[in-house]
This record gives sequence, C-alpha cells and structure tokens, in this order.
Amino acid sequence: LNISFVTKKKLGNSVMRNRIKRRLRNIMYAALKKCDINLKYSYLFIAKKNVFDDKYRLIKDNIFKDIGKIIWINLLIIQ
Repeated sequence: LNISFVTKKKLGNSVMRNRIKRRLRNIMYAALKKCDINLKYSYLFIAKKNVFDDKYRLIKDNIFKDIGKIIWINLLIIQ
C-alpha cells in the first residue's frame, strides 16, 4: 500500500503544508481501519487550500465519501 500526499508551494509556507499533510495522514489512518481499501493500488491525494481552512470533520467526511466511491468503482471493474 502506497498513499502519497502532495501539497504545492502556493498553498503556503512549509509549516502550513506540513500541517495539511499531517491532517490528511491522520484521516487516512482512520480510513484504513474502517474501510476495505485495496492494498494492491497506490493512492495519491493532492491537497487544496480548503484542507487547511476547513474543519477536520468536514475534510474527514469528504475523504471517506471519496474512498467509498473508489471502492465501489473497483468492485464494478472486478466483476
């Protein structure tokens, strides 16, 4: 399993970019425990400005919803 997070320099200084990556990493740890993520794939998350500004719960809900879509699409492809 390879999960990568990308934060561009235009999002802010290194402190802001690292905070965004820590938030995303923390959410992914929770997602790995709750969702049945296929470990054969690599996942790339590209952070946007709202990840820094929005509340943690809102970001977490959006990521879980997106992961659910990915899992659902993978199930359709396999069958």
